[in-house]
Amino acid sequence: MAVVQLTAELVNRYGQAGIWQDRPLYGVVDEIAGRTPDAVAVADQHEQISYAELVRRSSNLAAWLLAQDLAPGAPVAVQCGNRTALAVTHLACDRADLVFIPLSSGWRRSEMAHLLGASGAEVLVASAPLKGFDYLATVAELRPSLPHLRLVGGMDGVGGDFDFDAICTTDRPFAAPSRDPNAPRFVMVTSGTTGLPHMSLWSDNNLWYFMSTYVAATQMAAGDVALGMAPASTGGVGYVFPVLGPLLCGATSVLLENWTAENGLDLLESVRATHATAIPTQILKLLNEPSIKGRDFGSLRTFTNAGAAMPPEAGREMERVFGCIEHVCYGATDGGSLAMLRYDDPPEKRYTTVGRVSEFNEVRLVDNAMNDVEPGAVGEIIWRGPTKSFGYLNEPERTAAAFSEDGWYRSGDLGTLDDENYLSIVGRVKDLVIRGGQNISPRELEDLIIALPEVADVAVIGIPDELFGERVCACLVLRPGAELSDAKLLAELRKHGVATFKLPERVEIFEDFPKSAGGKVSKLELRALVAKRDGAAVDV
Repeated sequence: MAVVQLTAELVNRYGQAGIWQDRPLYGVVDEIAGRTPDAVAVADQHEQISYAELVRRSSNLAAWLLAQDLAPGAPVAVQCGNRTALAVTHLACDRADLVFIPLSSGWRRSEMAHLLGASGAEVLVASAPLKGFDYLATVAELRPSLPHLRLVGGMDGVGGDFDFDAICTTDRPFAAPSRDPNAPRFVMVTSGTTGLPHMSLWSDNNLWYFMSTYVAATQMAAGDVALGMAPASTGGVGYVFPVLGPLLCGATSVLLENWTAENGLDLLESVRATHATAIPTQILKLLNEPSIKGRDFGSLRTFTNAGAAMPPEAGREMERVFGCIEHVCYGATDGGSLAMLRYDDPPEKRYTTVGRVSEFNEVRLVDNAMNDVEPGAVGEIIWRGPTKSFGYLNEPERTAAAFSEDGWYRSGDLGTLDDENYLSIVGRVKDLVIRGGQNISPRELEDLIIALPEVADVAVIGIPDELFGERVCACLVLRPGAELSDAKLLAELRKHGVATFKLPERVEIFEDFPKSAGGKVSKLELRALVAKRDGAAVDV
């Protein structure tokens, strides 16, 4: 397993500072279960399980996995929707010193073949068919090309080599092996906006510091209810914020299985959630859902927006409608968490930044030659710190490209730092549209366009052009019944002083945008769709 190595100096520094601990994550959950065994730990629309039951089920599964002669660090994958099985399997792997690999329920044959093959997964747990797709049948077809995949089990009584639910609820003796909380044992799978997904490796202590800062920033505590609406089965923002964070502080995690905006609002209201997590596209749909009027969200204190940028106006509207504080965390699946907003940050910081750089993180803003830019100037954000991942599972070349030898992660994001160490994101290096040698930030245009009442969603991309190299194309999803002429769009942008060379020279309307398994707009697919259209140029 070729990964970014930890130096003894960093391990000692983080340990002496008290931000890393000597015990694995399951030890924290076990301690909470000892204090409040009957408190609800995690729930979905199938069931809710207490902290004591979570310990029991994960211990039973861990004992069974070790009985299969799996070596330390062997990969165990699970593919299901937003279910309690994710937490059970994660903690079981944590106990048994195995690598936990969650796979999105939205992935199909090509992604499954790639991830199961690249990870070398030896065990797979899959749910019953969802949305007409049969996971076990697909894996059966792939299995001849996956010789390392020894065991495939089913949830919900759907068959397979073993019955996941029966194993979890059958008591068996378990003795936890000794293990290193600094060893990479947790996978977050990138959502694949630039191609097939990749697997980033995290240790328990990476996650511990990440979740400790998150819990403190949101003031989450035992007795709180955290609702997760984003896809949880990639191990990323849909899992760590609404599942792992609550479990490490004694709160209750509730997962929304079947996403619609109305279902999300119903569950938010019925469980009296104090904290919620969703991706920006979901939040925008919640705000546009007609049934939102007249509901009671009085218990909600923070709403975490993660996974992608949300326009400032949408953040203000979210706080107004839900009566809560917007919480933003900036980081990357592969680079870890760099900055986050805190509950008591002033509005001017909440709406214009992604928060203050977290303590113990080191950050630089650099130019193309990796030289530090002047204070206040835009640069690519690179960082290293106690949440940075170990690189990519079984992809040494990709790891070497993303991480320097001394551990700096290249994010590909462009940003600025103010004199209080608050970070603002202005765009992506790869997303920049370069028209006639001039750089144009899609983010700048997207933030202005999404504020128009006719627009439900927007993505700005560059399209090839023989004369200028690239031109700007604005892709729009309009609200039901709305119309927006090219002339009005350009006029609105000009009102905000947008330079002529930045104005969209093509506008394309879509019913919806292609999205990754993590819910982000896939600009790669969007460019391909635009290329197939014979769109006329806009006269600017």
